[in-house]
Amino acid sequence: MASRVAHEQKNNSANTDSTPFMDKSSDANAVDAAEERYLTKLSPELQDAIRKQNKILVLPDWPATTHGVPNIYLRSALFRVIRRGRRKAVKGEPITSIAGLNIRYTGWQLDQGDFDVLAHAFHLQSRQRHMEKINEEYLRFEIKSFLRSIGRQPGKSGRIWLKDCFRRLTATAIEMAIETRHTPTHERLTYAGSLIDEFICKESEQTYWIKLNSKLSVLFAAGMTQIQWHQRLCLQTSLAKWLHGFYASHKKPYPIKVVTLKHLCGSDCNRLTDFRRSLRTALDELVYVKAILDWQIDTHDKVHVQKTRENLLKEFSGGGIALTPGGHSTHTRGA
Repeated sequence: MASRVAHEQKNNSANTDSTPFMDKSSDANAVDAAEERYLTKLSPELQDAIRKQNKILVLPDWPATTHGVPNIYLRSALFRVIRRGRRKAVKGEPITSIAGLNIRYTGWQLDQGDFDVLAHAFHLQSRQRHMEKINEEYLRFEIKSFLRSIGRQPGKSGRIWLKDCFRRLTATAIEMAIETRHTPTHERLTYAGSLIDEFICKESEQTYWIKLNSKLSVLFAAGMTQIQWHQRLCLQTSLAKWLHGFYASHKKPYPIKVVTLKHLCGSDCNRLTDFRRSLRTALDELVYVKAILDWQIDTHDKVHVQKTRENLLKEFSGGGIALTPGGHSTHTRGA
């Protein structure tokens, strides 16, 4: 499957808005050593302050109406399209992704609900700079407001669901292969870490404190997309949510086979026919929320998506507004 995805991606690098993660990586050991040599020249108090800052995830700024997410999360099956009751625990599982990304995952499989939680945590972390809390190691928020912000009900079941999400996001190991191409010694390294380092829940105050992995800032620097959050909240199906992020991460969507999309989103549909039917529904959802203008599945079973002129002009602010609905398929319904 990985070779098929790579083949469909190799001629489309001009359509993406970022450089692959491996191209922007440096030799971590050399950087750490240089930093330590510099720190030893400073006062002990200043050394402690800098080391504390290095433990905090510092994110770029983006508009309040959008949520910034690393492209690696949007162009892979890391946050899968899984039906209820189908989640599995995996160990070192290869994650299907576009060419240039090599990911393995250990832990309970993540879905689009987990994506919502992590994306909104990133958003709150980014907004801290506007509240003069940039040096705080933990992100604090109230459970009710957090759940409402991701389109969930703030009742007991919502609180239980949220804690389960944080458990999964904390008990993970994401392995990524990194090539240091722009250093004197060409090396291939592997980084492994969790998405959330730790969390604290104070039940009496209905409040969380979470610590996001500070290394994730590198993924944002490698390439990120600003998602129109109100559009995502209007989507009903997990597949529509995954497609929303995937197409938002491309300035100009390129034709891609239905079977490739099935593997890229991590769908657990057994039959391609069933997935194609779900895909049509999901694409219609994107048209309805005005994330795309039109779509088509051609006779070669390739999906063509048309974004509006506004989509392209507003790419850096997270998307655009479509003008008219549409969408059709050359395949017979149900085929």
